[in-house]
Amino acid sequence: MKSCFHRFNVYLALASLLWAAGCASKAKKFDKLEQSTIRFYLEGSRADVAGTGTVQVTRSRYPYNIEREPFLTEADVRQVTMVNDPGPNGGCSIELAFDDHGALALEMSTTLHRGSHIIIFSQFPPAGYRPPKPSKKPANFNDEDMQMREPLPTDRPELEKPGQPRSKAWLAAVLIRERNPSGTFRFSPDASREETARIVRGLQNVIAYEKSLELK
Repeated sequence: MKSCFHRFNVYLALASLLWAAGCASKAKKFDKLEQSTIRFYLEGSRADVAGTGTVQVTRSRYPYNIEREPFLTEADVRQVTMVNDPGPNGGCSIELAFDDHGALALEMSTTLHRGSHIIIFSQFPPAGYRPPKPSKKPANFNDEDMQMREPLPTDRPELEKPGQPRSKAWLAAVLIRERNPSGTFRFSPDASREETARIVRGLQNVIAYEKSLELK
């Protein structure tokens, strides 16, 4: 009996090691891919100084006061597609399909905040980007990057210079006209067609990676 129990423990240990090795291998491959984030913020009240901040949206830099915490992120997205859409900003839109949690959050937010705006932010650094180690100092609130858990790379300053590829942007301010119970959301980003494609590819990679971990 003890022998069987011992063998079971050995098999369990080996299985755990193989599982960990598989996850590490997937993580290494994932690190080399394009990755994007998407963050949805609700327009906030200017009277709420503690809970809101001002950001400059689109390349026209329209100022909006928004709540500091996003109500939807890439973790809530189950599918994303780039849609050909006649009009400005390169003639394309981004369509997001949310999971159950995201669909509920979208429906509740659009029900309660009709007449306000949803402000959309994305970061889409180049493939292989590795964020710097977080600072031990307490983070200060910064209107420009307030939503980011990790700063963009400081060793690639050329990405932020005029005429160079962007790696982050406040993409859109979408007016909430009615309740949205569909679980999907389409918007036209203030981005070139190439940037839009890069955002979508990065989100697709993030979604595929998360699904692969769930299958383990």
